[in-house]
Amino acid sequence: MKRIINVLLVAVVLSLIPMSYASAQWKKVAPYYEGLAKVWDANDKIGFIDKKGKLVIPCQWKDTDSFHEGLAMVRDATDKCGFIDKKGKVVSPCQWKWAGPFSEGLAYVKDATDKYGYINKTGKVVIPCQWKDAGRFSEGLAAVRDSTGKCGFINKKGKVVIPCQWNVAGPFSKGLTEVKDANDKWHQIDKTGKIVKSF
Repeated sequence: MKRIINVLLVAVVLSLIPMSYASAQWKKVAPYYEGLAKVWDANDKIGFIDKKGKLVIPCQWKDTDSFHEGLAMVRDATDKCGFIDKKGKVVSPCQWKWAGPFSEGLAYVKDATDKYGYINKTGKVVIPCQWKDAGRFSEGLAAVRDSTGKCGFINKKGKVVIPCQWNVAGPFSKGLTEVKDANDKWHQIDKTGKIVKSF
């Protein structure tokens, strides 16, 4: 029994060594997402390490997001955003003023005119940049803000399915979301836009 415990203790200690070593050589290490963690070098450039502490994507980015659905947003030296895969290959060129993480196969992006739209994983614009603000897709819908500052919801084809009439709107979960009206009152609505509860 003692031998088994000793072997387990050694295994635990050895498993911690790569991460301890990785932490020691980087200015900062972020939590792991999808098997990779962001690291900052001495010049504040960001790259990614694997769970063994090995640098798999060189530290060359000004800013990055963590990996979501196999891709990560990166910001280059010109302050433009694009996306890389887990090998560090640029799959969507750095051309956007801002970009959010992928969710349900789409990511929101902000163009040079400060309008938001959505791209797919090849970098193709699938919903034109026309919104004042936009959020992640959840359960097939995404909250968007129109030119008047009101929020509604679109589907993956870009069609408005819940009119822009709310001051605040969050992502759907289990078929419901919370929205705030012009009088600062909160409501819970379903995916048809029907109010099911007010509070």
